[in-house]
Amino acid sequence: MKRTLSVLTLAMIGLALSLPEANADRRIFGYTYPYMTLPEGAFEIEHYLDMGLNGWDDPNTPKQEKEWTEVDWTHQVEFEYGITDNLDFGFYNVFRQKPYDDFVYEGLKLRTRYRFGERDRYGLDPAIYFEVGYFGDEVKLEEMLILSKVLGGWELSFNLKGEQEYKLNDKEWEFEVLPLFGFGYHFNPHVALSLEYYGKLKIEGGEYEYFANYLGPALSVAGGPFYWTLAVQPQLGTRDGIAAVQIRSLFGIQI
Repeated sequence: MKRTLSVLTLAMIGLALSLPEANADRRIFGYTYPYMTLPEGAFEIEHYLDMGLNGWDDPNTPKQEKEWTEVDWTHQVEFEYGITDNLDFGFYNVFRQKPYDDFVYEGLKLRTRYRFGERDRYGLDPAIYFEVGYFGDEVKLEEMLILSKVLGGWELSFNLKGEQEYKLNDKEWEFEVLPLFGFGYHFNPHVALSLEYYGKLKIEGGEYEYFANYLGPALSVAGGPFYWTLAVQPQLGTRDGIAAVQIRSLFGIQI
């Protein structure tokens, strides 16, 4: 897998350097949202590929497999449109294949993001984000505060995200609070490298479940109408039942 990622990364860098300057709604972080929104009238398609790696066990067997070749896959395809220069809208289709399970259509999500003013109007560039998702037996809500800053070639972004999930069958709420922070450097219009932190506090049934921390690098390449970002984050800890390493590939193309 490491060799495959290395070859793919080098190929994408080479392709990006051969293309004109990027004009897509570029995201140099895998998980942390930026301040900028899609321009008015612009349309973009984004594909999220998430991989959760761990020594997963098959819940249908009594033995412990601890099988790292079984991956928790999630695909999200987003159609994004710029309503105004400060407001955009996105529609997601979500597909998932859990370890030892089948590939299924999981649900859909709608989201919007609004940025306040133009860049550098305030000390930090603020934006807000809201999302609602329906997954058959679950309804999810998400709210997020975005604070970003660009200083020359440096880009910093902080997100504070709240998620609420209501399980229709169990009639039970689940809550998550996620602080995310990334800082990166644009070497040129085509290549950026960053370091990103991802935290998750989970509360289920009114009880504290865990607080997990992830930290890792992200590489972003861009050219013409597309960008591609790859983030790899090992867990800072050894908590079972969640990914020991989470990987996200994020590909966007503006039409």
